[in-house]
Amino acid sequence: MLDPNPAGPLGSFTGKAVSPEPIQGETNRFSKKMENAGTAADQQLGDKPAGGDCATCPPRLRLEHRSQYTAKTRYSEKEWVVAAKFIFLVGKDVSTKFRTLSVRVAEPEGASATWEVKPIGDHSGKIAKPTGTGNRFDYTPEVTNAQRPITASRKPNPPVQYSIKATISHEGKSHEITEIVTQDERDIIRQEYVDQRMWRRGFTLHVPYRTRIKETTRADLRGNYQLILDSAMTELLTATEAAYGASVYVSSGWRNPRRNLAAGSEVPNSNHQHGGALDMQPVGAKQMTGATRRSAYLRLYNAARSVRSRVVLLEKGPKAVYPSSAAVPEPTPKTPDNNEDGIPDAATSGGSKVESLFDIASHVHIDRAAPDEADDD
Repeated sequence: MLDPNPAGPLGSFTGKAVSPEPIQGETNRFSKKMENAGTAADQQLGDKPAGGDCATCPPRLRLEHRSQYTAKTRYSEKEWVVAAKFIFLVGKDVSTKFRTLSVRVAEPEGASATWEVKPIGDHSGKIAKPTGTGNRFDYTPEVTNAQRPITASRKPNPPVQYSIKATISHEGKSHEITEIVTQDERDIIRQEYVDQRMWRRGFTLHVPYRTRIKETTRADLRGNYQLILDSAMTELLTATEAAYGASVYVSSGWRNPRRNLAAGSEVPNSNHQHGGALDMQPVGAKQMTGATRRSAYLRLYNAARSVRSRVVLLEKGPKAVYPSSAAVPEPTPKTPDNNEDGIPDAATSGGSKVESLFDIASHVHIDRAAPDEADDD
């Protein structure tokens, strides 16, 4: 407490201040505690004059990554990118060699490092040579069929991931930085096609371009993921709905390879897998029966036939029940349609009544041929 002097001038006091004695006779330094705090702050901030370099600050550490896909100008503005923008696939490419990934020290420029790369999860395979030294380090993930399953599934695959630790030497000191590179959803999807090409007999679809993988607001077009591979699917659907005059229910849109197997497809290169095919039903078809159901399916089938496509099929499950893209006979005075479903009562196909084929149909399939694109390697 200070002792005021009520007899003195206004605002004047007598007595000792709260501050301790000046240190070493210097009146601008009041305590050892404050002196130590200032020293600590100096050490953290470094001896950095205004507008100058910091002599004692640690260097800025930054890594950059490269794959054969960041080197493609249609995907990346820069060949070397930060981890958040890194796109990559693993496994063998069209040259039958395992894809190689690269990392380098971007800052401090030209600095050397000791490297260690570790896969995260068994599904990420192993690294043939996980350690090395130098400004740049190339590493080659190797994966097996057991690590990259190609069996039927209705769940998304996990991303391939690697932890990269760099111990960087700079001006006689060592500094450590660890980053994780992980596939985004587009590359997780593309990875399925690499896996299928490596181990599934008869699968020849190319690895899709990243630009073919898009967002959609329609959940019925999706496979196991939020994004879809779409080469013609949305265009076919929009044109069919316009010709049909109403919305349709999509029972199967894009199917990534594992979902295609789960759907029971027996076609290794089903056009559903490149986003060029749709299975459609009239809305409410499951509640329809008899002539009403046949009429709705006939309208949808004819609407699909009016759209530019490769083929239109009336199918039951994975099997076509009516000749590919064939027209359905129209009623005439000689071939009447007494039940008013739009199909002549006596019309037959392959020994079966056409009406009975529309009765058993589960959907109308439409597709367009896979785009003429090379493997994205």
